[in-house]
Amino acid sequence: MTGPRRPLTTAAALALVLLPVAGCSDGTTPSAPSPTSATAKPTGTPSPSGGGEEEQGKRAKAALETVSPDDPEFVESGLERVSDGVHGISPLGKGKSYKISVACVGTGTLKVAIADKTPLSVPCDGVPFHQRVDHSPARLPLDITAASGATGMVAWQIVSVSS
Repeated sequence: MTGPRRPLTTAAALALVLLPVAGCSDGTTPSAPSPTSATAKPTGTPSPSGGGEEEQGKRAKAALETVSPDDPEFVESGLERVSDGVHGISPLGKGKSYKISVACVGTGTLKVAIADKTPLSVPCDGVPFHQRVDHSPARLPLDITAASGATGMVAWQIVSVSS
C-alpha cells in the first residue's frame, strides 16, 4: 500500500519537465551545437591569414627584424589588434634617421601614416613594410588604422639608423 500523495515541489516539477529535453550523452558527441560553435571557424590547415590572434601576433612580430630592446638602435615597438590600430607619438632625436617597420597578419589592408604624411596602404599579408624617416622631428606621429573589413594583428617597430 502506498502512502498519501504529496504535491510536487517546484524544483521536482521542473526536473520532470526538463528530463525529456536534456537527453542522454556519453560525453563524446555533443547533442546540440553550442552557441559558440555556430560562429567558430573550421579547423584544418589555416590559411595564410588564419590562426587566432596569438598566432597572428607571433607571425607579425616574427616578420619584423628583431632588434633587442637592449640594442642601442632600438627605440620602441608594439603589437596591437588591427581593429584597435596604433595611434602614438614617439619621442625621437630631432634631425636623426629612423626606420619604421610594420607587419600585419590577417585580412584586408591597413592605412599607415607616418609624420602626418598621406597614409599608405599596407596589406595584411605578413610581408613587412619599411619606411625610412630622415631628419626626424623630435616627436614622430605614427597612425595605423584598419581599412574597411581588415582584421588581424599588427606589429610595429622603430629603430635608429646611420645617416
